Amino acid sequence: MKRFLLILAGVMSGLFLVGLIEGRIGHLRGLAPGMVPGWASPVENDATLWRGAARGLRVTGLPVEADLGWRFARLAASGAIWDMTVTAPGLTGRGEIGLSMARDRAEIRAGRIEILPGEWPGPIRGLTLDGLVEMTGLRADLALPDQSLRALGAGLRWSRARIDGQEVGTGEMTVLSDQGGGWRAPFSLTGDVIAVSGRLEGRFGSPVAVLDMRIEDAGAMPADWQGALDRVAQREGNAWVVRRDLDLSLDWPLL
Repeated sequence: MKRFLLILAGVMSGLFLVGLIEGRIGHLRGLAPGMVPGWASPVENDATLWRGAARGLRVTGLPVEADLGWRFARLAASGAIWDMTVTAPGLTGRGEIGLSMARDRAEIRAGRIEILPGEWPGPIRGLTLDGLVEMTGLRADLALPDQSLRALGAGLRWSRARIDGQEVGTGEMTVLSDQGGGWRAPFSLTGDVIAVSGRLEGRFGSPVAVLDMRIEDAGAMPADWQGALDRVAQREGNAWVVRRDLDLSLDWPLL
């Protein structure tokens, strides 16, 4: 998410240098290449202040590359606002991104993302996930020019949740941040097969998150699931407990 904000905020700031109407990132690369940071390399040359795209972005926490698109929407009292889209295999999203007139902060509001986890590799080796994950109320604040993420929040709901094709219930997660630069994401899943509860937490600027998760057998857990959990978790009676650091920048599976 921080990378999305950085790319769009940086492109918008840079394009003011080459004209509001015809300025393109390709012109900026030719006239003042030093003004284009390395993280903006995925931005297409014909991108302008009004519309454009960046392709093949690697985003911490996603196992697939994503494309970012923007289109100027309107001017508001707080600054300029663009409509934003994000697409990737198994993922579509949209929202608004604003850049203050002073270009000292950027923010995402009204973000919504839909994910089909069946099109992604599973986060736990040996287990595949399916269903629909909906992220709503996505918001993020980025301070410029120090490029520090200041706030992040969203709600996630995993409906028609399935593991290895078997329905397991409904999952929920809430992403919250604090003023000290940390974030946390408590989650749960309830159903007739398993019951899951736990949380992820970390700090802005670091790809490492701490996972604390408990998975309980509700009485119908398949034997192969138990075997997969035995490899990555500590068994406690009819439950499995995972407490470990996860590097979210690595390829999936993470466990």
